[in-house]
This record gives sequence, structure tokens and C-alpha cells, in this order.
Amino acid sequence: MKGWFGQLMHLPNENEMGVVLSRVNNSCKRAPKEPVNTFQRVSSISDREVNSIGSDHSSIIPVQNKVGEPELLVPALPEKACVERGYITPQQVYNLLNAEEGQPALYDPYHILILDCRNADRYQDSHVVTARAAVTVIHPELGCLISCIELQKYSIILLYAEEGCSPVGSVKAKADSPDLQRCFFQLSGLGMDPIILLGGFSAFTALYPFLCTRRMVLIEPERHTLTIYPSEILEGALYQGSVAQASDYRIIKNLHITHVVTATANCPDAFPNTLSYLRLHLSDDAQQDLVEALPLASRFIDAALRAEPAGRVLVHCSMGRSRSSALTLAFLMEHRRWSLLHALRWLKERRACTAPNLNFLSQLLTYEETLFGSRLTRLDDIRR
Repeated sequence: MKGWFGQLMHLPNENEMGVVLSRVNNSCKRAPKEPVNTFQRVSSISDREVNSIGSDHSSIIPVQNKVGEPELLVPALPEKACVERGYITPQQVYNLLNAEEGQPALYDPYHILILDCRNADRYQDSHVVTARAAVTVIHPELGCLISCIELQKYSIILLYAEEGCSPVGSVKAKADSPDLQRCFFQLSGLGMDPIILLGGFSAFTALYPFLCTRRMVLIEPERHTLTIYPSEILEGALYQGSVAQASDYRIIKNLHITHVVTATANCPDAFPNTLSYLRLHLSDDAQQDLVEALPLASRFIDAALRAEPAGRVLVHCSMGRSRSSALTLAFLMEHRRWSLLHALRWLKERRACTAPNLNFLSQLLTYEETLFGSRLTRLDDIRR
């Protein structure tokens, strides 16, 4: 199996970003949820103001300490993850299922092998999309029913029980989910590197019921019928994807999207009567100027997330890679107070196809200097 798990579960040092710990059972240890607005640099504006295409953006200015001098932010680090080794959060599974590299990764039968370690009745009632009943792969008496050569073709092997967040191999884990533990150690003995869904099926389906099904979806033609969702950048708050996803009502409804940032030159609002839109006519080229777009998008997203009740924002361009990434990064820099390097690492962990063009990266570096008063990131570090 490919060395994906080691990269995912790498524990960051203070200069590296962590992974958000997802909402799981209350019995599981987790990092405290960070407030949406950790630092208010700009005065809030209404949705009507930021949705006005013909408005004069120059009238929206940052709060100032002194006349002519914008208030500078103090850099912060993303919170470190608190996930036991051998486990993966529901949010990480969501993003893995919806990863896109050229084409949706889920269309590849060898992208991820998901083994449902519950009983047959629970599996037939509902399971994570593309999951197989563990007994069809790991038999209690017959052992592994798939050859090691075949198993090694999978990039990821994911196991889950009904619940559970106890450390792998602990007495409590063995008592709570003996079938899962048996599968885990049998696969480990074969040289595989399986991972376990933190909180089990109950935690995942509570957050993503639309990614659970009664159907058995295994072969490639069946996989091509699956809906691919936008990447979840901030849990239950900020998403990034493509124009096709922004036009899919089922996606909008299932993710409870309330606000959309459109970063394409020619894209009509798909649901103008139900959603709030910020339309930015941007081109993905070396001439596009983002000087107005970055702060405008950042403020629009922040206002939506701080609304009562809190909104959910989808940022998109054509493919969800370059223009939308630049806008998402600007928000993370300004309203999470992260350097461009930390923001980019965070984003790429959640959306691997993130690829703002060189022109956008250069402008984001300038934006970083505007926000913090100095360059915190080197261009060479983010072009790797």
C-alpha cells in the first residue's frame, strides 16, 4: 500500500499545520473549536453591500491605528490535531472521498478500500459509500480473502465499527469492536497500514448522511454515478469546489450552503432566490489583478460565517483549483491570522488539487505583507 497514511498522520511541529479534529463522540478527546472570528480587522458590511456589483469597493477600508496606517495582524498558528495514531476523523474521510486529482479519486476502484466491520444487518441498513462488508475481505476463519498483491494496490484501507475512539489495541477497543480490532491486526500482519474511522459509522453518518447508502457500489461504472462534493476547508462552515458543484442543488441542499463566492468571468447565479452571492469576474491568467477581490471575498466570507444563524460558504471557480484557492487563502490569512505558508498547507491537506497560479501567489505574498507588516513566507517555499 502507498505511504499515504504516514503523511496524513504526521504530527506537525510548531512550524507546520495540524489537522482539524472533527466533531465525534463526546467521549473522544478533541481540540476545542476555534471561534470563527479570531481577530476583527475590518468593519462588518452587510450582504447587500458586498453583493452589489456596481458598488465602489474603495469605500471599504480597514480599521486604522493612525491616520493612513492600517492595523496590522499578529500571526497565529493553526491548532494542532489531537487524533490518536491509527485513526482518521470523519472530516478527513469526507475529503478523501471527494478528492479530485485530474478526475474524482472515488472513480478509481483502488483509491480507497473501506471495510465495514459491523454485523451484516447494520451494513445492509446503511454504510459509507463504496464500503464492503469486512467479512467479504477478512473472514474470521478463512483469513484474508484478497491476496496481498491485490491489497497493495489500494492507496488507503479504512476500517470502521459502529462507534469507538479508544486507542488501537486497548482493552476497551477490543471490547467495543472486536471484529474491527481483528481486521486491523490481521491486515497489519500482512504488511498493510490500515486506519480506523474515529467515532465510527455513527459519527460519520451524523455529519455526512448523504455519503451513506444501502447500495453496494464497487465497480468503476457504478462509481461514476456518485456525486462528488466540494472540499470541506473549515468544518461545517467553508467549502471549495467547482462551478458544476455550485450549480448542483442536491449539493447545495445537503451541505446547507447559504452563501456563494463565484470567481469566474461568466457564471450566472444558480439559485439567486435562495442564496447570497458575491460575484467576482476573475480570469485565471498572469494579468488578473486581485487587489480588490482578495479583501472583498475575505470580508464576505467572514460576514457570512459570523451571521446569526451562522452561514455556510462555498467558494468556487471553474475547477476549484486556482482562483477559488486564492480567495480562500486570503480569508484564512486575514481571519485566521495564518501566514500564506500555513494557510496553503492547511488548504492542500483538505483539497489536494489546490493550485493558485504564480501571479496569484505573488499577489498573496503582497497581501500577506499588507496584513502582517512583513513577508512571512518565501515564494520558493510555496512553489514546491
